Amino acid sequence: MLESLRLRELFDYKILDTPPEKELDDFVYLASVICEKPVGLISLVDKDRNWFKARYGTDLEQTDRLGSFCHHTFGNHDEVMVIRDAACDERFKCSPLVVEDPNIRFYAGAPLLSENGYVLGALCVIDTVPGDLAPEKVKALKLLADKAMDYLNTRKIILNQKRTIEESAQSLKDLTDEAPGVLLKFQLDRKDLQVNFVSKGVRQLGRGITPKKLLKNPISFLDNIYGADRKTVRRTLLKAAINQKPFVFEFRVEDPEKGLQWYFGKASRQKDRHGQKVWYGTIQNITQQLEYKKAMEQISFDISHILRSPVTNLLGLSNVIGMERENLTEEKLREYSDYIQTVSKELDLFTRNLNTIYEQKKNQLFKMN
Repeated sequence: MLESLRLRELFDYKILDTPPEKELDDFVYLASVICEKPVGLISLVDKDRNWFKARYGTDLEQTDRLGSFCHHTFGNHDEVMVIRDAACDERFKCSPLVVEDPNIRFYAGAPLLSENGYVLGALCVIDTVPGDLAPEKVKALKLLADKAMDYLNTRKIILNQKRTIEESAQSLKDLTDEAPGVLLKFQLDRKDLQVNFVSKGVRQLGRGITPKKLLKNPISFLDNIYGADRKTVRRTLLKAAINQKPFVFEFRVEDPEKGLQWYFGKASRQKDRHGQKVWYGTIQNITQQLEYKKAMEQISFDISHILRSPVTNLLGLSNVIGMERENLTEEKLREYSDYIQTVSKELDLFTRNLNTIYEQKKNQLFKMN
């Protein structure tokens, strides 16, 4: 068994130096009672030590790995190692654990075998006098070790699932915080508005507005809403609280740097995973969209009204030329040609200006999106 891989397996369980757990304490107690030995341990073999995850009948928390008993269980994964008298065993008779405190004489240890075939340690019982174990007690010790390992495997799965959930939750939080606009989860009735979640985008609703502040005092964002829009938003929220139907609303916020900003909000009610009815909503800054719409309307107006004048002039000039074509002098042709050139330049300049305005508004909208 490659020791580096075994240690990696042990570390994957995230069990070393963790607080006592009743389930494992119960296993060592049962082992001590069944085997009629004063001490029971769940010993995990680290790089340089034996650390006791669970112990009964001793205050020892760990021992040096050198001279210990448990790492000798690595040799045979399926058997309980029984040492009847350590003082007479060549492997252990000079061990500090035998010649000094705790003066071990008897030891029986069942290996804790991981699902990947690595021995992490042992469930063991010890005594300060030589002894033996009946076959049925040896079997019972092995069964307890297997059950303890089942617990450790389940514990590992739960920890991994918890870590995955936490990582997913953090990833989701990062995504929502970076999402444009404001994302909200809240509860709404006739008496109360309670915000359960709000993304960092809420800061755009005005200075002093933070997720923490809004969670504590949800109605505080109304203080930043411009003028009469506050009443409109209040009425919208009250109506939604009464009829419990999806709603939309628009409002303005005065920004010291950008000026008056328009916002569009919408929300709908759904059931969460606990079956509780909650509201999910978004708030988006629509100032650029409105400016873009206004610019497009102005362009449409210019095309239909301002552009009409030079086009009408060209049409009129074309009619005049048509009526006078038999009597046109060179001087008249030159005059009409100059006029056509002037009108053409006006049209060219006008269309260029329209295109510049269009591109500017389009780029502003794309940058915002």
